Amino acid sequence: MAVNSFIQNSNLFSYSGTNCVRNDYFHNSCQICVDICPENAFHIIRNKLTLYENECIECAACMGSCPTEALQLKSFDPNTFVASVAEEEHVSLSCKKNTPCLGVFDQHHLITMALEGELSCDLSHCEGCHLNAEGKVEAFIRSNINKTNLFFEKAGIEYEVSVIEEKEEENERRALFRTAIEKAKESVSDEVALASMTQEHQVSSDSNEPLKYIQLKAVIKKHLSRFSTTKFDTPSDLFFEKTIEFEACTNCGDCIQFCPTDALSATSDKQGILLTAGHCIGCGICDHICKTDAISTKSEYDLVTIVYERTHQLVHYEMVMCHECRCPYPYRGGDPICDRCKDFKDNFTSMFTLAKDL
Repeated sequence: MAVNSFIQNSNLFSYSGTNCVRNDYFHNSCQICVDICPENAFHIIRNKLTLYENECIECAACMGSCPTEALQLKSFDPNTFVASVAEEEHVSLSCKKNTPCLGVFDQHHLITMALEGELSCDLSHCEGCHLNAEGKVEAFIRSNINKTNLFFEKAGIEYEVSVIEEKEEENERRALFRTAIEKAKESVSDEVALASMTQEHQVSSDSNEPLKYIQLKAVIKKHLSRFSTTKFDTPSDLFFEKTIEFEACTNCGDCIQFCPTDALSATSDKQGILLTAGHCIGCGICDHICKTDAISTKSEYDLVTIVYERTHQLVHYEMVMCHECRCPYPYRGGDPICDRCKDFKDNFTSMFTLAKDL
């Protein structure tokens, strides 16, 4: 993913087309933000994502849905917020007290905060909220909470993100309002700091990996001893492990070239493919672009491999010279002939048979 060079702004809200995974690869079909946006401000134009600035109300309900952090709010950065509450024993997220719509966070943020201290989410205001007219925003928030708790359950640790369903008493609302005003003043006075972490990471870091992934891995590594197991045997939308079928792979390198986070790389001799699963964001580009369907996502993964960013070899070939075209190709055994020449030999050699040989 490139540093922001194509940005659409709607006053406080911005969308970076160059950081969008859909725009990074034409055939990617990600449109989670399109589905969540309560104002239908996102549109797909020629298979590219576009923000209609005049329709955006800067609610930030879509921000947590973006896997590559292409959506940002100038007055609130979720990664900075997560870092700022790291030392607190209990954090309560509320759109009426300390955050925008809770859709600004995703599963990565929730797990990071919950591992550092008790975490609760106030959803008592979702019902009747104009942002939740069709129930999509609340469904997204609850889904993230449920997935977070499921992660903890599978990891065998007694953490749980609690949900506040009932509103505060009416006589407490004025105090909450005063608190919210103070928070807003702090936010405005320290706007640069609030907006800096994600933006600075995208501009100055050599890594194309979203900051929320980096934060999550750091916190899991810190608390790894509390996990009853680090091996997960079911599919996840948090971490991903890949596999490549030896017989099908042609070592063309397209999956490496189009990987937006450099999770895939070539071996030093260029005859194999390496995977750093800790960098994979599960965009599916490599699965789709592989012409022979050789690469796929495994259902299991190991947290130790993920958080310590261990690199392992998926496939490696001996490159030999094809005895027909004299070009190197990945050898899989048998006659030293590449797939292209073998296909031609099997299907078209009869066209060159002389009449005398018929």
